[in-house]
Amino acid sequence: MRVIDRTILSIAPIRTSLLGVCGFLTVLFTLVEPEASQGLGLAARLGFWVLHIGIALGAILLVSVVIRHCHLSRWPLWILVLVTGVLGAVISAPLYLAIEVLLPELIPTDTPDSFWDRYAMQGHWQAVVSEFFQVLPLVLVGWGTVNLPLMLNKPTLLEPPLPPEPPTGEQTEQDAMQARRDAFFASLPEVVGQDLIAISSDLHYLNVYTTLGKAMILGSLKYYAEAFAEEGLQIHRSHWIAKAHVERLCLSGKDAFCLMSTGLRVPVSRSNRKLAKTYFGSLATPKKAPAIKIAS
Repeated sequence: MRVIDRTILSIAPIRTSLLGVCGFLTVLFTLVEPEASQGLGLAARLGFWVLHIGIALGAILLVSVVIRHCHLSRWPLWILVLVTGVLGAVISAPLYLAIEVLLPELIPTDTPDSFWDRYAMQGHWQAVVSEFFQVLPLVLVGWGTVNLPLMLNKPTLLEPPLPPEPPTGEQTEQDAMQARRDAFFASLPEVVGQDLIAISSDLHYLNVYTTLGKAMILGSLKYYAEAFAEEGLQIHRSHWIAKAHVERLCLSGKDAFCLMSTGLRVPVSRSNRKLAKTYFGSLATPKKAPAIKIAS
């Protein structure tokens, strides 16, 4: 598959990038020994940061799933990233305080020497507020780093994933689906064209594969899979494929994927194997093509 300028390369999925950033920050803070973990041994520092960064990661993933189902797609990307980070910190703060109570051996017991330390001693909600403002920079830096390539490339935002409205005399259901398709294609860079190969969700983003390249945009897979129901199939909760570009259905033990005309391998979920076999089970073996695998 050719790489086209102005598209998002996305060498690693957002979820993988997030794990990579969290792993890097864990190692960095364990070795650098910032104030929050001063006085702890190496093993205790590692446990401290694995636990804290893991909680932040889980909170961000939870917020991302919620945002994907909300009507926020019209917002600028930097605002979405900021909102996700702030809400992730809101969820993380009380959990961090709970860790201090349950695992006091992981928390240094230094004398309060900062404004936030002294403020936290005034009461329970003050402790939560203090924890929130102390963790917020870490969450924003990590989440902003993961989304930096997208913000620099300024991807186009899709229409909000609203549920389809009942057809009326002026607009039939077919017209509504066509409107979704038109909005989808309008959001893609012209250089990738409109000959779709596959669409894959990655948190609240969509990776769109065409015969000319790849782009990443914001949107809901289910919303647009319904619009392209005639042209393709959703063979996985995270993947939609174009029927015209399926070269072969490959089933081997636990592995199942559709090999596309560009060499892209799109996973088929266990619950959709029968459906995929009905459509593509009789396809002949394709010509040799480079295999490009999409993660499940």
